[in-house]
Amino acid sequence: MVNERIEEHPLAYTNGVLGFEGYTADSKFCVFANGDNNFLSYGIAENSMLIVDTSLPYEPYKLNVFQTDKLIKGQRQLKLSLTRLGDFPYVGRVIMSVSQYS
Repeated sequence: MVNERIEEHPLAYTNGVLGFEGYTADSKFCVFANGDNNFLSYGIAENSMLIVDTSLPYEPYKLNVFQTDKLIKGQRQLKLSLTRLGDFPYVGRVIMSVSQYS
């Protein structure tokens, strides 16, 4: 199973950017994690880049993304949660997190 997934999304390095092939951008977007550090056990620390797939359905105990009613710089804040967040609309699920160390 693991080897099949590796073959579906091989590591790629293009124009100075490291990533994975095999993902289409149609239903994906990325955001940066804030500093609350609630998901350190998932490898998500402050300023981790999170890739969210809007085509995946909500699934309990996965890294689900919801849109809150709080505005920051004119945009609604997104919030990660392993469970439903009240009446906030579900946006998608995190499929990858990327942390850079320098």
